[in-house]
Amino acid sequence: MDGDDRVDSMADMAASRSFLLAGLAIGSLACASSGGSTSRRPLPPPAGDGRAGVRDDRGAGPALTSQAKSPAPEMKPDVRLAVDAAQSLVGRRDVVLDGRDYGAGCTALVRAAFEHAGKPLPADARSAGALLEVAKGRGVLRTGIRCAPGDVLFLADKPGGSAAHVGLVARVDPDGTAVVLHRLARGVTRMRVNLGYPARINDPSTGKRLNDSLQVGKSTAPAGSLVVGVAALL
Repeated sequence: MDGDDRVDSMADMAASRSFLLAGLAIGSLACASSGGSTSRRPLPPPAGDGRAGVRDDRGAGPALTSQAKSPAPEMKPDVRLAVDAAQSLVGRRDVVLDGRDYGAGCTALVRAAFEHAGKPLPADARSAGALLEVAKGRGVLRTGIRCAPGDVLFLADKPGGSAAHVGLVARVDPDGTAVVLHRLARGVTRMRVNLGYPARINDPSTGKRLNDSLQVGKSTAPAGSLVVGVAALL
């Protein structure tokens, strides 16, 4: 083997070794993300609602087959108006409602929906942090595993961070998975959030999506893991 052949052979061996290591790394990641789905094991019961030390599992997490699914309660008229208004803006980039442009930012959708429902928010509550302070001031900010249509959901932009984003809960499924309307740079869209299982993307026993993945820096995180609070401001 001459010098050029030896160099080519060594390069091929190095490339093969790199490919093998890359394949092992990808395989490890795949096992970590899909192992739960393969086992088809049901999720454990969610942690109880922490507010006032009262536990209430209704709508908390994926319902067991032995549990009866109670019908969703009727929405209050103002909640229905707010949710319907926000729903009408899904797919639109500009938050324009009743002839008024509410501007950019995630709070624009919530402010527009509330004003349409006859419950306008303070004029200076134009950021997630400012809206969080409004909720604190009214004594309606809570944590726990439950939310309801019309609730405002506060999310951080990183696990353990402060409120940086808001959305409006439009619907809560019997298993506790909420459909939340929120505004991103590309427009108003929906996301799924389950507060009972904030770190789970899917229910391993059914495969149902519990939390959508949100971009956090160069990685992603389940939406539920970024929730910092819920408020009933209507």
